[in-house]
Amino acid sequence: MAQRKDKSQAMREKILNTATQLFIQKGSEKTSMQDIAQTAGISKGAIYHHFKSKDEIVLAVIRSRQELMEEEMKQWLKATENLTGREQLQAILKSNLESQTARAIDGIVDVYEQDAGFILTMMRDNLRIGAPLVSDIIKKGMADGSIQTQYPDQTAEVFLLLVNFWMNETVFESDPEKLPERFHFLQFMMTSVGMDIFNDELMQLFSQRNKA
Repeated sequence: MAQRKDKSQAMREKILNTATQLFIQKGSEKTSMQDIAQTAGISKGAIYHHFKSKDEIVLAVIRSRQELMEEEMKQWLKATENLTGREQLQAILKSNLESQTARAIDGIVDVYEQDAGFILTMMRDNLRIGAPLVSDIIKKGMADGSIQTQYPDQTAEVFLLLVNFWMNETVFESDPEKLPERFHFLQFMMTSVGMDIFNDELMQLFSQRNKA
């Protein structure tokens, strides 16, 4: 019985891992159940045994990616704990922009960009998971003098919403040529509240993410 359960879980993970890679490469909209089956080397029937629809796979991938993002964040925090608050935020933002896990989530969001309920859920989850962590780093920066702001909790929330959603053309479509203007406004806005963390390297990473 236990062996059968292990095989079932292994198959489920194989399907999710395959779907994740295809979402990164093609986006979820252009990935069919047949694509997932063919790439995984299994039948469509095997997929439907574990998932009723592609939407169910999408939601399962999002949940698993969010869990991985939480684990990655813990690793980034540990690796950068000796930096100042400002340097730590820069390093973590850089890691996030380069993360394959984050790219997988972007590859899913593309097909749900018109679904307000879905985007709202993503925003809430993002703040629930990320805001307390970012706020703690901001408070660390306030203590070491590298960040000057009177509102660490609110600054963390605005920072996450702007970086993960407003700067993401999958969610807020914009002329690619205007991306630098958006970035410089973000840079100006964050500096005005005491978080001068954006630089040319981060600008380049934002540009690469939106071209991917």
